[in-house]
Amino acid sequence: MGLSETFSMMKEFFSSYIAYYAEIKKQDKWIRQFAEKKGFRINPHWMFYTNLKIWITESQQAFGKRYCPCFEPSGSEKLNGKLLCPCQFVETEVEERGTCHCVLFGRGDLTEEDFKQAENRLMKEYRVALNFSDGVLDTRGMVKDKLRNLPIPDSLHQVKRALGLVDKHLTVVVESEAEASNLKKLASFRNLSYQHQENGDGGFAVTLTKP
Repeated sequence: MGLSETFSMMKEFFSSYIAYYAEIKKQDKWIRQFAEKKGFRINPHWMFYTNLKIWITESQQAFGKRYCPCFEPSGSEKLNGKLLCPCQFVETEVEERGTCHCVLFGRGDLTEEDFKQAENRLMKEYRVALNFSDGVLDTRGMVKDKLRNLPIPDSLHQVKRALGLVDKHLTVVVESEAEASNLKKLASFRNLSYQHQENGDGGFAVTLTKP
């Protein structure tokens, strides 16, 4: 990740923190209640934890439901129900590797260093090199999560990164109609213009334009 992308991410983080401050406090309340009920420890690192609450808040505002920060809604309503945070995979993942996928919750005995190692694992998954060239981002071909069968990183996470790399237009190639629909909701939420058309190979090409 280059310096310009890092600066863009930090700017967006603090802007979102100020804009969503009241909502972040609401997210904090249910997260702490759930962790206490399950005997989990919440991620102890303020910036990482706050960023997760920002993503949950944005998901709730863009899609009407608080989906897991790691995954965008799928084309399956049954799976989408399982993705609502706290997702139905959290206990399995905490048992298997100590934390849930997004590192929001962990075992009660985890140390700060344990959480840091889990964060590094997550960042390695999501900070892959983007397939991005001349204003075109191809989001396809990512590794699938074994429990959800969803790509890591998904198209939304890739687009959020790529938007910081363009001045005006971003064309995004996605595999499914569900992903195109999610980008349309993201565009509405972020006040971006949206256009899409089918590709010859069965995918969709979405163009997002900044105001």
